[in-house]
Amino acid sequence: MINLLLFSGSQRRESFNARLLRYLAEHLKERCIIDMIEPHQIDLPLFNQDLEDSPAVIERVIALHRRFNASHGMIVASPEYNGQLTAHLKNIVDWASRLPHIDHRFENPFIDRPVLLCSASTGWSGGAVALPQARALFGYVGGVVIGDSICLPYADQAWTSEGYLFDPFFDQKIRAATDRVVRLAQAFADSKIEQLETA
Repeated sequence: MINLLLFSGSQRRESFNARLLRYLAEHLKERCIIDMIEPHQIDLPLFNQDLEDSPAVIERVIALHRRFNASHGMIVASPEYNGQLTAHLKNIVDWASRLPHIDHRFENPFIDRPVLLCSASTGWSGGAVALPQARALFGYVGGVVIGDSICLPYADQAWTSEGYLFDPFFDQKIRAATDRVVRLAQAFADSKIEQLETA
């Protein structure tokens, strides 16, 4: 069974983006092993090369890197702050991508892994304004950002006492996007097995 890593660009535990990830995880749990990075599990300072000599910081980066490296695909949900990616999301990617440059025992944890981008907001854009930046970021570090994305505008109106409630059209869009990232993650997993068998 494939492993999917889910994480949010918001640090709020009950953010609408974290809720969206939990909604997706619930619908994917029968087909995938889900690893959800919770905001409180990220205890990293703002990226600073001066801290690369800190054993305590690098130990936390290694623990994060292992979760990325164990995945076969990623689903990222992030709000936009003033039309930009959140500093929290950028910092996660900066540290995880930097580790192979600090310690050559580690590989790039993003290379060739499929990435599904999502966003949710209480405004009209659904966080879509920052998605091109997210595509550029994850593409730059080597991820395969799929063409589909999930943008949820007016997320507060879709939230109910029983969780998110979407119309059939939006549910179909979610299914199409998640089906695609699962297929690509399976292909990535198969390629890793093939590499091991031919090594």
